[in-house]
Amino acid sequence: MEDQAHDNVNDLLRRFYDPREAQAVEDEIRAGERLLEVWSAPMPGRSVIVRIKADMAAASRRRRTIKRLLHSSLAAAAVVAFAVLAMLNRGPTDQAVAFQAAIIPAALWESDNIAADDLDLVYFTAEIGQIEAQLDTLEAGENEAARTRAVEQLEVELVQIDNEFWKGWQ
Repeated sequence: MEDQAHDNVNDLLRRFYDPREAQAVEDEIRAGERLLEVWSAPMPGRSVIVRIKADMAAASRRRRTIKRLLHSSLAAAAVVAFAVLAMLNRGPTDQAVAFQAAIIPAALWESDNIAADDLDLVYFTAEIGQIEAQLDTLEAGENEAARTRAVEQLEVELVQIDNEFWKGWQ
């Protein structure tokens, strides 16, 4: 095995260096290995090994404790989430139905054509139709002065519509 490793190092060094430099690098590596064999590191004492093993065991216990706490807190969060979902899925209460009835007139609920029955909706739909017609006229290519006046008029109308719309919701 030693010869195989030696051949692999020689092959690798020859790829990066010319033969003379590769031989010098190999000699330095061998000298370093001989120094390490002569001056090997001392083995740690028995007490050091025992202390390291105790630290590793304590770290392992801490990881297990943290993992156990994480799993139990996730389970508790899941139980709370399911409880909240169950409470929300009970359906509307009578109070919610009463609020809906107070906000939206019964005539609108019973109607088949809400767009025709809601006057505000009819008004805004007509306004939007007029604005679309004016934009089509502008795109058709009238003169520049008429186009500028029409754009200004459209802006004023849009501001008025916006103000009227929000006043209706107050």
